[in-house]
Amino acid sequence: MIAGVSTRGSIALLRAVKAYAALEGRMHVIPDDVKAMAVPVLAHRIVQGYTQSVQSERYIEQIVKNTVVPAEEFGK
Repeated sequence: MIAGVSTRGSIALLRAVKAYAALEGRMHVIPDDVKAMAVPVLAHRIVQGYTQSVQSERYIEQIVKNTVVPAEEFGK
């Protein structure tokens, strides 16, 4: 059984991403900030029964890797 990340986990990711962007000297977040923080913030929040946290990290890495970042087309 695998259960997803809770609402509090999503809020923790948001806060971590904002802090990461600030440490990088930006007042805004970018998709790469989310990618950088997803595994460290979310991996331990996945409930997997008796499986190990290493497998959780792999799940999050796969999700991040397979998620397409939307891009805006300016000038149209």
